[in-house]
Amino acid sequence: MIANSYSDKHLAIMTPSATDPDGELTELWVFGYGSLTWNTCFPYTARVVGSVPGFSRRFWQANTVHRGTPDQPGRVATLVPDEKAVTWGVAYQLKGHGQVTRALQHLTIREGALGGYTTEAARFLPADESLPTRQVLVYLSTEENPLYLGHSTQQETAVAIAAAAGRCGHNAEYLFKLARFMRTSVPMVTDDYLFDLEAMVKSLLGQERAEELETSQTVADELSLTCRKDSVPMPCRFEYLPCRTVAECHRIDTRPASESG
Repeated sequence: MIANSYSDKHLAIMTPSATDPDGELTELWVFGYGSLTWNTCFPYTARVVGSVPGFSRRFWQANTVHRGTPDQPGRVATLVPDEKAVTWGVAYQLKGHGQVTRALQHLTIREGALGGYTTEAARFLPADESLPTRQVLVYLSTEENPLYLGHSTQQETAVAIAAAAGRCGHNAEYLFKLARFMRTSVPMVTDDYLFDLEAMVKSLLGQERAEELETSQTVADELSLTCRKDSVPMPCRFEYLPCRTVAECHRIDTRPASESG
């Protein structure tokens, strides 16, 4: 059964006819705009770059586990309603009961229980205009979430990002990878908020440290590839552990520490 953190209303909106005779979901599209653009950790059938209108991406969500600590919280992305804006990211097609169930079990922990995000339905516009628009499941934070900070200046956000690190690595690495995704996947789009924030964090870190973090390859990168294989036991929890090698993660079985967004 699908985890109960996903309401029947949302799931009905997403795929009104993609169910089997028993009422189980057999197809779902999930939109990622933060770490999900590069670190999925679940199998999927298709990956489509595109945007959702009506939202701005802002680093207004505190993080105390994967990109920060309780004493030094990091900042990760969330979506803020904005009628004139669009947010670019990736939609993942989950096809078949196995993929849908596995991904939702994973995301219930990663985005819901640990990230504090709730779900909404959104309209997804593929960058390739020959592809159809779709309804997608999207994760975002609300004012009810204690980690939601609300409006923060870019200077405040940059200072926090430059100083924070958590189980999944330095907070700046998260920001730099997201900026890299935008430049490589949608080079025709200039995300002023994201790129200005990136420049401010690089200035605070200094050139040498910024370059080190920008080019670093973490255990999360390697494990994301491992976890997308159908042979990996479900639910996948490897990338959430405070370990440094794949072998070490396979030896540990403990509560995951999520990467959100």
